[in-house]
Amino acid sequence: MSEPTLHEQLREPSRVPATLPPRPAAAELSSLLAAVRPLLDHDSGVVLQIVAATPGEGASTIAREFALHAATSGQRHTLLIDADRRHPQTAREFGFNTGRGLVEAPWSVDDETDLVQPVPGTLLSVTCLVGQHRPGRTDAGTVGDVYRRLRNQFELIIVDCPSVASGDYLELAPEAADGVILVVRAEATRPAVVAHAKGQVEQAGGNLLGAVLNRRSNYIPNFLYRML
Repeated sequence: MSEPTLHEQLREPSRVPATLPPRPAAAELSSLLAAVRPLLDHDSGVVLQIVAATPGEGASTIAREFALHAATSGQRHTLLIDADRRHPQTAREFGFNTGRGLVEAPWSVDDETDLVQPVPGTLLSVTCLVGQHRPGRTDAGTVGDVYRRLRNQFELIIVDCPSVASGDYLELAPEAADGVILVVRAEATRPAVVAHAKGQVEQAGGNLLGAVLNRRSNYIPNFLYRML
């Protein structure tokens, strides 16, 4: 039997049982999944962008863990898009070839099955938005068109975005996403920086749903914390 084409793979996603348990960080994101669940009660898929104000705040980690959580405990057919062309660490984390991305391949091409990589034992698939071999910049119109096409194939599309400060975020069509989650590193990112990033997201038309406080220090000993 021949391998399914990319078009067939996305048109008829395989709902294999989730057998991989969510990792510890993902378990703590149950409240985030509950917060976005009302958006998931629609007929088309939901595009959710995960972005930080500055590099190094852990947005990629949150995006990866949240995607795994949604695809396992949440039982949502989920696509995780690495949208950071300069540093596609999320795609590499899953062993994805970052040479080409979704914007390079017309969806009429049937032999590009390597552009969406399923994660075995889950409802999660991983891809890149823009391949590292693509020259030049990506415009928001092209990215918005990719989002529209993906909505018919996945329940939840999580976009791991470069930071707002990188200058690349506004190319990712925040106005075309259903929501934006701002990741803030606790006790490290200055309030003025967070406020500036929030303003840029909103000025670009992004629907800012809230913020995730990452790397929060726990000043209560673990054994005592479990007793509370």
